[in-house]
Amino acid sequence: MNNQSNSLSQPLGQILIEAGLISINQIEIALREQEERELRIGEILVAHGWIKQETVDFFAEQWRSLITESKKQPLVYYFQQASLLDTEQIKAILRLQKLKHQKVRFHHLAVEQGYLKQKTVDFFLAYLFKIHDPKSISIAKPYEVLKKYSKGVVNFSKIDLQKAPMMGVSLREVILDGSNLSSIDLSKANLSQSSLIRVNLISANLSQVILSEANLSNSFLTQANLYEAHLEKANFRAAILQEVNLQASYLSQANFAGADLSKAKLPLDYPYDVYYDQDTIFDHDFDPKLRGWTQIKQGSE
Repeated sequence: MNNQSNSLSQPLGQILIEAGLISINQIEIALREQEERELRIGEILVAHGWIKQETVDFFAEQWRSLITESKKQPLVYYFQQASLLDTEQIKAILRLQKLKHQKVRFHHLAVEQGYLKQKTVDFFLAYLFKIHDPKSISIAKPYEVLKKYSKGVVNFSKIDLQKAPMMGVSLREVILDGSNLSSIDLSKANLSQSSLIRVNLISANLSQVILSEANLSNSFLTQANLYEAHLEKANFRAAILQEVNLQASYLSQANFAGADLSKAKLPLDYPYDVYYDQDTIFDHDFDPKLRGWTQIKQGSE
Protein backbone atom coordinates (compact mmCIF):
# COMPACT_ATOMS: atom_id res chain seq x y z
CA MET A 1 0.00 0.00 0.00
CA ASN A 2 1.46 3.38 -0.97
CA ASN A 3 1.80 6.50 1.16
CA GLN A 4 -1.28 8.16 -0.32
CA SER A 5 -3.70 5.30 0.32
CA ASN A 6 -2.20 4.89 3.80
CA SER A 7 -2.94 8.49 4.73
CA LEU A 8 -6.46 8.38 3.29
CA SER A 9 -7.44 5.59 5.67
CA GLN A 10 -5.63 6.75 8.80
CA PRO A 11 -7.50 8.06 11.86
CA LEU A 12 -6.79 11.70 12.69
CA GLY A 13 -4.72 10.87 15.76
CA GLN A 14 -2.53 8.53 13.79
CA ILE A 15 -1.91 11.18 11.11
CA LEU A 16 -0.93 13.77 13.71
CA ILE A 17 1.57 11.38 15.32
CA GLU A 18 3.15 10.46 11.99
CA ALA A 19 3.43 14.14 11.12
CA GLY A 20 5.33 14.74 14.34
CA LEU A 21 2.69 17.12 15.69
CA ILE A 22 1.72 15.16 18.82
CA SER A 23 3.43 12.40 20.78
CA ILE A 24 2.37 8.79 21.26
CA ASN A 25 1.97 9.55 24.97
CA GLN A 26 -0.40 12.45 24.22
CA ILE A 27 -2.59 10.34 21.96
CA GLU A 28 -2.65 7.64 24.65
CA ILE A 29 -4.04 10.15 27.13
CA ALA A 30 -6.54 11.44 24.57
CA LEU A 31 -7.78 7.93 23.73
CA ARG A 32 -8.25 7.16 27.42
CA GLU A 33 -10.19 10.39 27.96
CA GLN A 34 -12.29 9.70 24.89
CA GLU A 35 -13.62 6.57 26.57
CA GLU A 36 -14.71 8.71 29.53
CA ARG A 37 -16.04 11.74 27.68
CA GLU A 38 -18.01 12.05 24.46
CA LEU A 39 -15.44 14.19 22.66
CA ARG A 40 -13.47 13.81 19.47
CA ILE A 41 -9.73 13.17 19.61
CA GLY A 42 -9.03 16.58 18.08
CA GLU A 43 -11.14 18.35 20.69
CA ILE A 44 -9.25 16.64 23.50
CA LEU A 45 -5.84 17.45 22.03
CA VAL A 46 -6.81 21.11 21.59
CA ALA A 47 -8.25 21.30 25.12
CA HIS A 48 -4.89 20.17 26.48
CA GLY A 49 -3.11 22.83 24.44
CA TRP A 50 -1.06 20.26 22.57
CA ILE A 51 -2.14 21.43 19.11
CA LYS A 52 -4.01 24.34 17.54
CA GLN A 53 -7.66 24.03 16.56
CA GLU A 54 -6.72 25.30 13.07
CA THR A 55 -4.23 22.46 12.67
CA VAL A 56 -6.82 19.87 13.70
CA ASP A 57 -9.34 21.38 11.27
CA PHE A 58 -6.80 21.31 8.43
CA PHE A 59 -6.08 17.60 8.80
CA ALA A 60 -9.68 16.67 9.56
CA GLU A 61 -11.28 18.67 6.74
CA GLN A 62 -8.67 19.32 4.02
CA TRP A 63 -5.86 16.78 4.20
CA ARG A 64 -7.48 13.85 2.42
CA SER A 65 -8.58 15.95 -0.54
CA LEU A 66 -5.27 17.81 -0.77
CA ILE A 67 -3.15 14.69 -1.12
CA THR A 68 -5.27 13.47 -4.05
CA GLU A 69 -5.12 16.76 -5.97
CA SER A 70 -2.88 16.64 -9.02
CA LYS A 71 -2.11 20.38 -8.98
CA LYS A 72 -0.03 21.33 -5.97
CA GLN A 73 0.68 24.63 -4.27
CA PRO A 74 4.13 25.59 -2.97
CA LEU A 75 5.01 23.70 0.21
CA VAL A 76 4.84 26.84 2.36
CA TYR A 77 1.17 27.24 1.41
CA TYR A 78 0.28 23.98 3.19
CA PHE A 79 2.30 24.87 6.28
CA GLN A 80 0.38 28.14 6.53
CA GLN A 81 -2.98 26.48 5.87
CA ALA A 82 -2.25 24.01 8.65
CA SER A 83 -1.35 26.89 10.97
CA LEU A 84 2.14 25.49 11.41
CA LEU A 85 3.73 28.71 10.19
CA ASP A 86 2.30 32.20 10.58
CA THR A 87 2.87 35.22 8.34
CA GLU A 88 5.67 36.69 10.44
CA GLN A 89 7.55 33.41 10.53
CA ILE A 90 7.24 33.05 6.77
CA LYS A 91 8.56 36.59 6.26
CA ALA A 92 11.47 35.92 8.60
CA ILE A 93 12.44 32.78 6.69
CA LEU A 94 12.20 34.57 3.33
CA ARG A 95 14.45 37.37 4.62
CA LEU A 96 16.97 34.83 5.83
CA GLN A 97 16.76 33.01 2.50
CA LYS A 98 17.81 36.21 0.68
CA LEU A 99 20.82 36.64 2.96
CA LYS A 100 22.22 33.21 2.15
CA HIS A 101 25.10 33.15 -0.32
CA GLN A 102 23.94 29.85 -1.72
CA LYS A 103 20.36 28.88 -2.49
CA VAL A 104 18.72 27.15 0.48
CA ARG A 105 15.25 25.67 0.32
CA PHE A 106 12.55 27.31 2.41
CA HIS A 107 11.71 24.19 4.39
CA HIS A 108 15.36 23.60 5.27
CA LEU A 109 15.49 27.04 6.87
CA ALA A 110 12.17 26.47 8.63
CA VAL A 111 13.67 23.39 10.33
CA GLU A 112 17.00 25.15 10.95
CA GLN A 113 15.22 28.01 12.73
CA GLY A 114 13.16 25.63 14.84
CA TYR A 115 9.78 26.55 13.35
CA LEU A 116 9.13 23.02 12.07
CA LYS A 117 10.36 19.52 12.86
CA GLN A 118 12.18 17.64 10.11
CA LYS A 119 9.67 14.83 10.64
CA THR A 120 6.82 17.22 9.83
CA VAL A 121 8.52 18.48 6.65
CA ASP A 122 9.25 14.91 5.53
CA PHE A 123 5.61 13.98 6.12
CA PHE A 124 4.32 16.78 3.87
CA LEU A 125 6.89 16.06 1.16
CA ALA A 126 6.11 12.36 1.14
CA TYR A 127 2.32 12.58 1.03
CA LEU A 128 1.80 15.73 -1.02
CA PHE A 129 4.70 15.63 -3.46
CA LYS A 130 5.91 12.02 -3.32
CA ILE A 131 9.47 13.31 -3.64
CA HIS A 132 10.71 12.20 -0.26
CA ASP A 133 10.37 9.01 1.71
CA PRO A 134 10.63 9.83 5.42
CA LYS A 135 11.40 6.17 6.21
CA SER A 136 9.39 6.75 9.36
CA ILE A 137 8.21 3.89 11.51
CA SER A 138 4.54 3.20 10.94
CA ILE A 139 2.57 4.03 14.04
CA ALA A 140 -0.51 2.15 12.85
CA LYS A 141 0.06 -0.80 15.20
CA PRO A 142 1.05 1.30 18.25
CA TYR A 143 -2.05 3.41 17.68
CA GLU A 144 -4.19 0.28 17.35
CA VAL A 145 -2.74 -1.15 20.58
CA LEU A 146 -3.47 2.03 22.53
CA LYS A 147 -6.96 2.25 21.05
CA LYS A 148 -7.79 -1.33 22.05
CA TYR A 149 -6.17 -0.95 25.47
CA SER A 150 -8.33 2.11 26.17
CA LYS A 151 -11.33 -0.16 25.54
CA GLY A 152 -10.12 -2.84 27.96
CA VAL A 153 -8.20 -5.22 25.69
CA VAL A 154 -5.03 -6.57 27.35
CA ASN A 155 -3.96 -9.57 25.24
CA PHE A 156 -1.52 -8.56 22.48
CA SER A 157 0.39 -11.83 22.20
CA LYS A 158 2.66 -12.31 19.17
CA ILE A 159 2.27 -8.74 17.98
CA ASP A 160 5.02 -7.15 15.86
CA LEU A 161 6.00 -3.75 17.26
CA GLN A 162 9.56 -3.71 16.00
CA LYS A 163 11.08 -0.20 16.22
CA ALA A 164 7.75 1.24 17.37
CA PRO A 165 7.84 4.60 19.18
CA MET A 166 5.96 3.99 22.43
CA MET A 167 7.72 6.31 24.84
CA GLY A 168 5.94 6.94 28.10
CA VAL A 169 2.87 4.79 27.41
CA SER A 170 1.07 2.97 30.22
CA LEU A 171 0.21 -0.65 29.39
CA ARG A 172 -0.13 -2.25 32.80
CA GLU A 173 -1.06 -5.93 33.08
CA VAL A 174 -0.92 -6.59 29.34
CA ILE A 175 0.05 -9.88 27.68
CA LEU A 176 2.78 -9.57 25.04
CA ASP A 177 4.01 -13.17 25.05
CA GLY A 178 5.88 -14.20 21.89
CA SER A 179 5.92 -10.66 20.50
CA ASN A 180 8.61 -8.96 18.42
CA LEU A 181 9.57 -5.76 20.24
CA SER A 182 13.12 -5.49 18.95
CA SER A 183 14.47 -1.92 18.87
CA ILE A 184 11.18 -0.64 20.32
CA ASP A 185 11.31 2.61 22.30
CA LEU A 186 9.52 2.05 25.59
CA SER A 187 11.51 4.58 27.59
CA LYS A 188 9.62 5.82 30.65
CA ALA A 189 6.75 3.45 29.85
CA ASN A 190 4.83 1.50 32.49
CA LEU A 191 4.40 -2.22 31.82
CA SER A 192 4.19 -3.33 35.43
CA GLN A 193 2.61 -6.74 36.12
CA SER A 194 2.70 -7.54 32.41
CA SER A 195 3.59 -10.84 30.76
CA LEU A 196 6.47 -10.68 28.27
CA ILE A 197 7.40 -14.36 28.02
CA ARG A 198 9.67 -15.25 25.07
CA VAL A 199 9.58 -11.68 23.78
CA ASN A 200 12.21 -10.30 21.40
CA LEU A 201 13.49 -7.13 23.08
CA ILE A 202 16.89 -7.07 21.40
CA SER A 203 18.30 -3.51 21.26
CA ALA A 204 15.11 -2.14 22.83
CA ASN A 205 15.21 1.23 24.59
CA LEU A 206 13.78 0.52 28.03
CA SER A 207 15.45 3.32 29.95
CA GLN A 208 13.45 4.36 33.02
CA VAL A 209 10.78 1.80 32.15
CA ILE A 210 8.61 0.37 34.94
CA LEU A 211 8.55 -3.43 34.79
CA SER A 212 7.80 -4.22 38.42
CA GLU A 213 6.38 -7.74 38.80
CA ALA A 214 6.62 -8.27 35.04
CA ASN A 215 7.41 -11.74 33.69
CA LEU A 216 10.21 -11.64 31.10
CA SER A 217 11.24 -15.27 31.39
CA ASN A 218 12.96 -16.75 28.32
CA SER A 219 12.99 -13.35 26.62
CA PHE A 220 15.82 -11.92 24.53
CA LEU A 221 17.19 -8.59 25.74
CA THR A 222 20.63 -8.55 24.13
CA GLN A 223 21.99 -4.98 24.02
CA ALA A 224 18.75 -3.60 25.46
CA ASN A 225 18.99 -0.34 27.40
CA LEU A 226 17.45 -0.69 30.87
CA TYR A 227 19.24 2.26 32.41
CA GLU A 228 17.42 3.50 35.55
CA ALA A 229 14.66 0.94 34.98
CA HIS A 230 12.37 -0.06 37.85
CA LEU A 231 12.50 -3.85 37.93
CA GLU A 232 11.25 -4.76 41.40
CA LYS A 233 10.17 -8.43 41.51
CA ALA A 234 10.66 -8.75 37.74
CA ASN A 235 11.20 -12.30 36.50
CA PHE A 236 14.14 -12.72 34.10
CA ARG A 237 14.39 -16.50 34.50
CA ALA A 238 16.36 -18.01 31.57
CA ALA A 239 16.37 -14.66 29.76
CA ILE A 240 19.23 -13.63 27.48
CA LEU A 241 20.65 -10.34 28.78
CA GLN A 242 24.01 -10.24 27.05
CA GLU A 243 25.45 -6.71 26.85
CA VAL A 244 22.31 -5.28 28.48
CA ASN A 245 22.62 -1.95 30.28
CA LEU A 246 21.21 -2.31 33.79
CA GLN A 247 23.18 0.53 35.34
CA ALA A 248 21.30 2.54 37.99
CA SER A 249 18.36 0.12 37.72
CA TYR A 250 16.34 -0.92 40.77
CA LEU A 251 16.52 -4.71 41.00
CA SER A 252 14.95 -5.45 44.37
CA GLN A 253 13.82 -9.11 44.41
CA ALA A 254 14.36 -9.44 40.65
CA ASN A 255 14.93 -13.05 39.61
CA PHE A 256 17.81 -13.83 37.21
CA ALA A 257 17.85 -17.62 37.69
CA GLY A 258 19.28 -19.27 34.58
CA ALA A 259 19.72 -15.90 32.85
CA ASP A 260 22.73 -15.01 30.71
CA LEU A 261 24.22 -11.75 32.00
CA SER A 262 27.54 -11.96 30.18
CA LYS A 263 28.99 -8.53 29.32
CA ALA A 264 26.04 -6.88 31.07
CA LYS A 265 26.49 -3.47 32.67
CA LEU A 266 25.20 -3.96 36.20
CA PRO A 267 24.45 -1.58 39.09
CA LEU A 268 27.28 -1.02 41.58
CA ASP A 269 25.31 -1.36 44.81
CA TYR A 270 22.66 -3.83 45.99
CA PRO A 271 21.12 -2.78 49.33
CA TYR A 272 18.33 -5.30 48.62
CA ASP A 273 17.90 -8.94 47.52
CA VAL A 274 18.60 -9.93 43.91
CA TYR A 275 18.21 -13.60 43.01
CA TYR A 276 20.30 -15.94 40.86
CA ASP A 277 21.03 -19.67 40.71
CA GLN A 278 23.91 -21.91 39.68
CA ASP A 279 22.92 -21.64 36.01
CA THR A 280 23.03 -17.83 35.90
CA ILE A 281 25.90 -16.69 33.69
CA PHE A 282 28.06 -13.75 34.83
CA ASP A 283 31.35 -12.32 33.61
CA HIS A 284 34.34 -13.90 35.33
CA ASP A 285 35.12 -10.70 37.24
CA PHE A 286 31.63 -10.46 38.77
CA ASP A 287 31.08 -12.45 41.96
CA PRO A 288 27.35 -12.31 42.84
CA LYS A 289 27.96 -13.50 46.42
CA LEU A 290 30.49 -10.75 47.09
CA ARG A 291 28.10 -8.21 45.57
CA GLY A 292 25.30 -9.32 47.89
CA TRP A 293 23.13 -11.31 45.47
CA THR A 294 21.11 -14.20 46.89
CA GLN A 295 21.49 -17.67 45.41
CA ILE A 296 18.33 -19.74 45.15
CA LYS A 297 17.83 -23.42 44.39
CA GLN A 298 16.94 -24.46 40.87
CA GLY A 299 13.21 -24.34 40.32
CA SER A 300 12.68 -21.74 43.05
CA GLU A 301 11.02 -18.43 42.28
